[in-house]
Amino acid sequence: GSSDRLGRALLQVTTSGSAWGAAWCSAGELARLILYLCSLPRRGAKDSGLTVVVDARKQLPAPALFCALRSAQSTSPGCIHTVLLLAEKELAAHRERLPGVQVETLGSLRALGRFVDSSQLPPELEGSFPYCHGEWVQFFQVSVSTQRAPTSPPCCWPRSCQVSPQVRPVPHLPPQDVAACIQRHQALMGRVLSDPQLLQLQREG
Repeated sequence: GSSDRLGRALLQVTTSGSAWGAAWCSAGELARLILYLCSLPRRGAKDSGLTVVVDARKQLPAPALFCALRSAQSTSPGCIHTVLLLAEKELAAHRERLPGVQVETLGSLRALGRFVDSSQLPPELEGSFPYCHGEWVQFFQVSVSTQRAPTSPPCCWPRSCQVSPQVRPVPHLPPQDVAACIQRHQALMGRVLSDPQLLQLQREG
């Protein structure tokens, strides 16, 4: 997945969409999903906590989101380092407190750029990070099936740099489609691993 300017793993949450009103979309289920996503980064990145970008430009965050963030942080202290709330500045006076988490309210994508380079953001945030959720889900399922690891998240498959509470059924793929999916994923990872910021971080240790 992508990362912020300090190398922390990045998680994007979009607050618009009818899925937020779904019966399963409770604070408890969201907290379980967030904790699952926190377990995915490599150990070094995991220890530094996630940076969560909340895109609330079209709709204010549902109360369940902040409850879930508080619950996840309480269950696993330090799993979330920063929340970047992309919304109107007026929201700053009404945002909920998240103990132990740095919360920044950002009024524009330009302000977001102080924390996250555009190369690490998806097109929805006017970035160039190459990401296809459907292909990632397919590759992840193939990997899990190959390793026979029961790592299914509580309510939906995660998005590496973007999370939206939706249940997405994924059909069984024939072998040739699996091979093509793996090739596309390898090409995608090649582009990610050749990112200048990542190479600089590797050189700096």
